[in-house]
Amino acid sequence: MVSTMKKTLILKRIFIIILVIAIVGLIVYTMVMGNRTKFYDDENTIGNTSGNLLNGGLFCESEGKIYFANPYDENKLYCMDNDLTKVKKLVDDKASYINSAGSYIFYTRRNDQLENDVDALISLSTTGLFRINTTGRGVKKLFNDPTQALCLYGNNIFYQHYDHKKGLELYSIKIDGEEDKKLLNEPAAPYSIHNGKIYYTGWNKDHYIHSLGTNGSGSQVIYAGNCTNLSRHGSYLYFMDMDNDYSLCRVSLDGSSVETLVNKRLATYNIAEDGISVFYQVDNGTENGLYKLNLQTMETTLISEGDFNYLNITSEYLFYETFDQSKLYIYNLETGQSQMQTFEKAD
Repeated sequence: MVSTMKKTLILKRIFIIILVIAIVGLIVYTMVMGNRTKFYDDENTIGNTSGNLLNGGLFCESEGKIYFANPYDENKLYCMDNDLTKVKKLVDDKASYINSAGSYIFYTRRNDQLENDVDALISLSTTGLFRINTTGRGVKKLFNDPTQALCLYGNNIFYQHYDHKKGLELYSIKIDGEEDKKLLNEPAAPYSIHNGKIYYTGWNKDHYIHSLGTNGSGSQVIYAGNCTNLSRHGSYLYFMDMDNDYSLCRVSLDGSSVETLVNKRLATYNIAEDGISVFYQVDNGTENGLYKLNLQTMETTLISEGDFNYLNITSEYLFYETFDQSKLYIYNLETGQSQMQTFEKAD
C-alpha cells in the first residue's frame, strides 16, 4: 500500500515537472516567434507614397489606419482610424519618413531634437532607423546613427545612412536589420522606387534624374536636367526645375515627353492617389498659397493663402501644416473643404 502511494506521488511530481517544462517551452516559443521578423510575400510592397516621403513622410495610410507625426506633440508617432477617430500615441519618438505595411511601421527617430525630454537625454539611441509593431510594441533598432529619408520596398529599407566621415550615403537593409549595404556614395533620396528601380536626382556631380537597380547596379541617366524634389506617380516622374525658378514639371519614366505643369516658383507639391489632382505651394513672394491643379482640365484652384509645407495625402484627405509647423490643416478631397485640426497630447 505504501509503495503504491509513493509511486502515485512520484508520478504526480513527474507530471507536474513535465507540465511546467511544457508551459515554459510554450512561453519561450511564443516569445521567439513573436520577435521573429514577418517578411512580406509581395516583393513590390511599398510603405508610403512617393509624394508623402518627399514631404517628410509625416502621414502614412495602411490597412484602415493613419500613422502620423503629431505636430502638437513634438511630432511623436501616433495612429488613428482613417476616419480621423480613435487617436492614440504609439511611442514617445519624434518620427519622420513613416512607412507602414502589414504588421510593421518603419521610421526615422530624431529624439535628439525633442525639447526637455529626460528619456531622450539619457537614451543611448536618440537617432536612427527603427521598426515597431503597429500595436506600438516591439521597438527594434535597425541602424543607430542619424538617418533621413527612407522607403520600404519589398523586404528592404532603402535609406540615407550617415557616416561620421563620409556624411549621408544611400544604403539598403533588410527589414530584420540584416544585410546592411551601400548602394551609392551620395545622399540620394529614395522617395521613388518602382519595378525594381530607384529613381533619384544626382547630388555630387549633377542634378540629373537617374535610375538605379535596387541591388545597386544598372545606373543610368533618365533625364539630363537641373532637377530637385523628385517623386513618381504612375508612369511619370515629377520634379522641380531649378533652371526655371523651381517650376513644376514631369517626364515619362523613359525620359521622354517633358512638360511644365506649373510655371511658378514652388516650395513643395504632392499628387493625389487618383493622379488627377496636384497640390502645390507657391513661394514667389506675391502669390504665396496652397493651390490645386486638375491635370485633366488644367484648372487651378486656390485652397488657402499663406505659407504651408509638409503636404501629405491619404485616400480621403490632404494634411498640410503652416510653415513653422504650429498649425495643422485637413483638406477633404471629396468636398473640397479645409479646416484646422488639433490632436491632443496622449500619455
